[in-house]
Amino acid sequence: MTATKPPMVPDADEDFTDEDFATATDRVKATRDAALADPNVAGMVEAKTAALARRVDTLAALRKARGLTQAQLTEELGMTQGEVSRLERRENLHLATLARFIEATGGKLKITAVYNDDEVEVGIGDTVEPEPA
Repeated sequence: MTATKPPMVPDADEDFTDEDFATATDRVKATRDAALADPNVAGMVEAKTAALARRVDTLAALRKARGLTQAQLTEELGMTQGEVSRLERRENLHLATLARFIEATGGKLKITAVYNDDEVEVGIGDTVEPEPA
């Protein structure tokens, strides 16, 4: 006799027991563990996790990742070390200030608006390179 599997998406009017959720959780964990046992899958997951972590850095974490100290940025930004420290902790900054900080760490600030399947680079003030004449 062959056991039948429950449907992947159960009917909404069914009552579920704690055991139903426990076994579902176990199945998901077993599937995830089996997938991560494959070195290719594990590598892709690790790369994606690292990419996401890079995308959510604070200014201080970004500076440290570039191997720079606050003191090294003081001259480039025309600020004291204390002002650089406060800048890194600010919740709201002017775009020009953010662009200067990014440039001082060796980068270039780009602002992108994302609409479903479309991305548009937004040019605001000093963050835009002039178009060639």
